[in-house]
Amino acid sequence: MDFIFEHIGFIAGALSFFAYLVYIFSILKKETRPSRSTWWILTFVGTIIIWSSYILGARENLWIQGSYVLGPLIIAILSLKYGEGSGFSKLDKICFAGALVSCLGWIIFNSPLIAFLGSIIVDFIGLLPTIKKSFYKPEEEDPNAWLIETTASILSMLAVTVWFTLDQKDWIYALYLFLVNFSITFLLWRKRIFNQST
Repeated sequence: MDFIFEHIGFIAGALSFFAYLVYIFSILKKETRPSRSTWWILTFVGTIIIWSSYILGARENLWIQGSYVLGPLIIAILSLKYGEGSGFSKLDKICFAGALVSCLGWIIFNSPLIAFLGSIIVDFIGLLPTIKKSFYKPEEEDPNAWLIETTASILSMLAVTVWFTLDQKDWIYALYLFLVNFSITFLLWRKRIFNQST
């Protein structure tokens, strides 16, 4: 049975990375303008999440977590040329400080759980510029990439073997990914959906 969950997790990771490729292609075509701060923060925080998650025993979702490091890193590098945002706003500083506090909590209290949960909070804060842009300027984001990412998040949830227990942490990250990706996807697709229904 674990074999099946591992394969679902692998497919979720591959689909997630494919979503990043779609997003990257959209950037290169100058159809998407990534928020510089979001993608640098996501790269940094993604590294903390996969590291702490591995130490906490997570296995099913490591593939998708790996894509959440590599994909954002490529986009962050591209954002230097094609992106928007100054890079060190008050929000950016809060996010980087939050990530550092999560790491310090891990070191001081010898608790990867503190780093894991703190990094998820910082990850969400880091996504706020993209969420705001998805609401006000959805034409500057790629809706297809986010839809694929939401699908990968659903698969990631299906790969979780144990839910609602602190012994296994995979469900926390899987549920978070689904909620945040679905929210951005909804914001990007809402005009198309509601325009077609009227």
